[in-house]
This record gives sequence, structure tokens and C-alpha cells, in this order.
Amino acid sequence: MSKKYIVIIIVVAALAACVVGGNAWYNNKYDSVDAGGIPVTPITVADREVPPFSAAFTMPVFGSNQARYMAILDFLRLALDDMVEKELYGVPGEGGWVTAPGAAGQGIPAEGEIPAEGEIPAGGEDLGLLGEAPFLLEFELPDTMYWTAALVRVDGNGVETPVFLEGELTAETLSGISDNVLIKKAGDFVFTAEGRLDKSGPEAPSGIVNYRAQFSVKNPDPLFTAGRTELQQGDILSLKLENIPEGDVPELESELGPAIFTTLSAEASSDDGQAGQPGGMNLPAEGFESWYAAVPISNSRAAGEYPVTVRAGDLLYEITVTVDKYEFSFHNMIIDTSVPSVASAVTGEAIAEFREKMIPLFSVFSEERYWDGLFIWPIEMGPKDFISTEFGETRITNGDRSTQRSHLGVDIAASTGTPVYATGTGRVLLAQFLLNTGYTVVINHGGGLISIYYHMDSVEDVEGTLIERGELIGRVGSTGYSTGPHLHFEMRIGDQPINPSMLLEPSAGIYSAKENG
Repeated sequence: MSKKYIVIIIVVAALAACVVGGNAWYNNKYDSVDAGGIPVTPITVADREVPPFSAAFTMPVFGSNQARYMAILDFLRLALDDMVEKELYGVPGEGGWVTAPGAAGQGIPAEGEIPAEGEIPAGGEDLGLLGEAPFLLEFELPDTMYWTAALVRVDGNGVETPVFLEGELTAETLSGISDNVLIKKAGDFVFTAEGRLDKSGPEAPSGIVNYRAQFSVKNPDPLFTAGRTELQQGDILSLKLENIPEGDVPELESELGPAIFTTLSAEASSDDGQAGQPGGMNLPAEGFESWYAAVPISNSRAAGEYPVTVRAGDLLYEITVTVDKYEFSFHNMIIDTSVPSVASAVTGEAIAEFREKMIPLFSVFSEERYWDGLFIWPIEMGPKDFISTEFGETRITNGDRSTQRSHLGVDIAASTGTPVYATGTGRVLLAQFLLNTGYTVVINHGGGLISIYYHMDSVEDVEGTLIERGELIGRVGSTGYSTGPHLHFEMRIGDQPINPSMLLEPSAGIYSAKENG
């Protein structure tokens, strides 16, 4: 064989070796997919990690003939020049991309265990029972992708109803989201999330990963909570019913005094920190209602034991309340009845006016409860201000025993012009001058609970309006049947007076039916 043919054979063999070696190198370096680098992290739903159930990612590889030739030449160049390895990537749309499942150990099941893209398996991660009402679903999506999330409720007939997600989660949203959803209705729920990784460069992967979490929420059990059942004269018994089916309005039977169950008014303010304080209530689940009742223990209620019965639909609750005697003080009030304003305050006209305008207000029982949280003193007590007459004090006038009566409020001695504030949120029933009580304000707080303010120097124009706790209603004075500048501050439920001083203490009976019992 001549040298010419030997050279040709060597060249052909060298080229064949290059082709074979280039193809082998190409197949090894570019035609295989390493899905282990896919940045996938399990999401968190209700404090549980939920792994993805499917994924579809594109990885850059050679696919066109041109790319294959480039790979052979690149192999030859690297073989001849011993240069540093350089990866070349194909172009999308030219066969240079493949779809590959994630690799085991990266949060995605191995190939063969992943359903087709978009297909949701029947099972999924079952989170089980989420909790009592109000149900709060918390979830967290990692900061590696863009997300589209959805929550649906599936009823017994298989009908799916979308549940609103806070924020912008029904649209594509940037990653790193921690949020929650308030679920107000029982049922079976499915939470789905799709994470999308956009291509950030020629060497970066891209694709989607799908997640699914299932859980169920049951209807809440009815909850009856009674406050303290050993109370003093002048205190309040508080009762709370939660998770009562709509339409089952509770009724109360008791010898203690008039009372009705009320619901928390949507008008009641809770954005000032009052919500969650003693006496506060959670809004109920959809289809259920929560109720509250304040039962008065008047200063004249005889000590002893009193049964209390509550009915709501088929539900029946019974408790026994013990009333303890309170030792009220005695006071002989000296007043100059010759003063014109005092004399006019006890005329037949003054008494008739009081009976006409005030007495009917004691029968106002609103079915809404406007107040929420602690009541406050109507006066910011200064160093010279003091309680001049306590609640329930036995009082006579100018030593005359025939005038004996109980003082039904608290007298706060303060300078004329001192601001007077609403003790709690409520609707103003009356704000005007009366001959007997002077400038007077009456506020309905709901369920028959009213606050009364007498003898003021002036009142604000607030009659008929809903005012907030701490809002200015008038200023201290000495109008009507009064011996000097002071505020008569009274609290009632119907015709039963209660002790304002007890009401303003966090330990008062009205607040003792606390959250969750």
C-alpha cells in the first residue's frame, strides 16, 4: 500500500475518531439532563411541608445538526489545544431544549413517579382537620419562584367554590410570600400552587412545579361560657354563646333582672386595641352566630342563690349564681333648698319631665352590642378630683329620714368645665337639659346597658349619634339638683342600677366570660 493511501487512511481514521469522540463527548456533556440543579423547595401549608407532585423543566442541551458539528469541532479544538472546557447551548425552538422531570432528592419524585404536567393526583398531602372557627389557613411560598395559588372548597356534591386569597395570589406574584386565609365555612378544601421559574440566562433552567394540599374543616361545636358566678350586689353576670346556628336566638330566664342576648355590632369600634380585651368576641364562622348577655345584680338584690337558664334552639344551659351582700355606706347630704336652681329641680314639673324623658330609656334593649373592651372613667381624674359619693350609699337630705334612698351612681367631684367623655362606645339616646338632673347625657351601649351623666355645665351636640369610647360629650357643672360642681355617673341594665366602679375594673363580672372560656 502506497504512502498516499496510508495517509488517507490515517486522516479518515482520525476524522472518524473525531466524529466518534465528538459524538460521545456531546452525548456525555450535552445530550444528558442533570435535573439535580432545579431549585425546588417544598412549600409550607398549615405548618406542614408539602412536596411538589409534578414538575416540567427545560434544560439547555444541543439538539440541531449545526450544534452537533460545533460540538465535534469544539471537541477537536479542545483535544488539540488542551483548552479549558466551554459549554455551548442550543437555541429554543431548534431542538435545543428538552423537558425533564426533577431528580429524586431535590424535593421532586424520581422520573416515572410524576404524573403528567397539570394532572392533579387524587390524594396529595392531606393536612387533615385545620381547627375550630374562625379557621385560619397559613401558608408560605419560598423565594425561588413566581407563584400562582388558588384555594377551593369542595362540598358534599363535589361542587368547587373558589375561596378568596388575601393579596394578589390569584395572579402571578413575586416569590417569598407568607400569608393566611380566613375560612368561614366548613368543608373539604384543596390548596394548589404553581411555581414558575423564568429563564434568567442561557445556562439557566426554567419551568414549573406543582403543589397540592388537602384539608378539611368541620362545623364548630357550640360553646357556652359563663363569667364569675359569685358576685356582689352591684356587679354584672356575663354570659357568652358562640357558634350557634343562625336563627337559634338564645333566650335567658333569671330572677336577677332584665337581660337579652346581643350580637356585636358591625359599627362597634375595634381598631383601637379593644378587640381581644376582656369582654371581646371573635366573629363567628359563616352560618353561625355569637351572642353575649349582661345580667344585672342590682344593689337592692337580696343575697342568696339564683338559677339562670339559657336556651338556644335545642341547646339548654343552666348555672347557679351566688349573690353576696355588699356593705354600702351612709351619708347625710346637706343642700340649700332655697337656691332657685335646686328649688326648681324638685317641682312637679321637673319630676314629670324626668319621668317623661328618662324613665322610658330604662326599657331600651338594643339587640346589638356596641361596646367592646374595657369601659373607662368619664373624667380623667386630677389631683384635686375625687369620689364624693359612692354607689349604693344610703343617703338622707338635711337629716330628714323620710328622704332616705340609695344613691344609684357615683359622684365625681371636679372643677367646672372639666371634660366628660363617653365611658364606652354606644348610641346617644339623650343629650339635653332637664330641670331635675341639669345637662344630661344617656348612652345606649347595647342589650339594655346604658350610661348616664348628670349635672353637667354643657353637653355636646351628639344626641342620636354613635360615639366612640373616650369621645367628648360635655363638661362638668352644677346644674339641676346639685350642691356643687360634680358629675353624677350612673350605669344601668334596664331598671337595675349597677356599680360603675366595679364595671371599670378589669376583674368585673361583665368581662369574666373571656375568650375561649
